[in-house]
Amino acid sequence: MKFVIGKFSNEVFHALTKKEVTLLFKLVPKEWTQSITGVVLSAKVFKNTKVKQPVMYSEQTQQLTILSRGLDREDIAKQVLVELAVIGGEIEAINPNKATTEQAASLDMLVKPYMTKFLRSKL
Repeated sequence: MKFVIGKFSNEVFHALTKKEVTLLFKLVPKEWTQSITGVVLSAKVFKNTKVKQPVMYSEQTQQLTILSRGLDREDIAKQVLVELAVIGGEIEAINPNKATTEQAASLDMLVKPYMTKFLRSKL
């Protein structure tokens, strides 16, 4: 898998490192990641863009793009896990920020075991 890390010169850093993204990929079932050929840690700051979510997958390029600069590490890790679950066909695509209470609870239950392992890991 190819990683591209966007270069930037000011101090809003990425919430996740390449190592952390790699760890997330190792924690989930292979079906969730097998179609991804590349990961981009974008240099763009999410709040300065017009995209709806900071984690996006493109089926055409088979690329996962993460706009994590200036965001919370745990929130981004959870959103990466949710996007991987969508890619793996575990759930339908839902905007986590606009999910109903029931949908949010379902998402939490699905990704909780992986988040727990991620947060307990020592990188």
